Amino acid sequence: MSIKILNPGLFSTIQDQGRIGFQNQGFSNAGVLDQYAYRLGQTLIGNNGPAIECTIIGPTLQFLEDNSFVITGAQFNAKINDEVIDVQTVTSVKKGDVLELGAVVNGARGYILFGKPIDVPIVAGSYATHTRSHIGGYKGRALKGYDVILCKQDDTYLSKIGYSLELNTESFNKDTIQIIEGPQINRFTQDAQDKLTTVDFKISEKSDRMGYRLQGEIISPIDSADIISEPVALGSIQVPNDGNPIILLNDKQTVGGYTKIATVCASDLHILAQKQPGDVLHFEWTTIEEATNKLKQQELDFKKVLENTIDTPIYNTAQFRPTASRIKKLLKGELK
Repeated sequence: MSIKILNPGLFSTIQDQGRIGFQNQGFSNAGVLDQYAYRLGQTLIGNNGPAIECTIIGPTLQFLEDNSFVITGAQFNAKINDEVIDVQTVTSVKKGDVLELGAVVNGARGYILFGKPIDVPIVAGSYATHTRSHIGGYKGRALKGYDVILCKQDDTYLSKIGYSLELNTESFNKDTIQIIEGPQINRFTQDAQDKLTTVDFKISEKSDRMGYRLQGEIISPIDSADIISEPVALGSIQVPNDGNPIILLNDKQTVGGYTKIATVCASDLHILAQKQPGDVLHFEWTTIEEATNKLKQQELDFKKVLENTIDTPIYNTAQFRPTASRIKKLLKGELK
């Protein structure tokens, strides 16, 4: 019961919703960057297993046993045995089938979840990989070619075949990110605070799951950027002495010693997750109350989507027919 990694892609790791409740012990949350894509995948596939999170260039996998899977998040021209398949559709595979995601078409991060879910050890309550501390996921690291990942037995793995949801690409095109005031905002002049929302910033090539380094106008604090180290929140916009902001993401350190001018609203973190190096961001100030109300409404709307996916599922009928490649193999006598 396993999956073989033929090509890992650019940066593929095993993730779940994150390692919650251990930051006081120095553990980063880690976990999926796009929570909505991951939760949608869990609902479509029908279990709470972890996902393979892939970045910009997806992996190529070979199934060493029959299974099912679904791809959510970024848009890929995914293929099974060189035949294009639909994303956000639960698809069945046979032993020996090869899934290739290739380069992303829209967005940045995709998620592959399996009907027979990935079987890796739980570390501090989570499957999530944190590569800097070498814990979680598969051997605490990004996936490599020829890795073989075990899967759990699940007799219901075919129960959601054909479950489908149309991919919504609207968030991929959004570039306005709402922010609230950070704990050290008074360390910045009004001009610096205004600059943050009146100029555009480009995501640097040096960005990763720990943080997005931004390029644009210099946003320097009034004095030194150094402060006494304190806990940092997901989405904190930290400004070191060079004046180039950094948005802290899931693999961030638990404490930091630089001034923080702002924090990205939780409701917009999934938008950030689908941005690539070179993409441009524009920030917009909002209040804590407005941000809280927006997140509450967003969660209510998303829960309705999940409930409808379960109660009134949409079926992709193509998944109930053999693929063209399997028919060809059958005619050639390669399948029995």
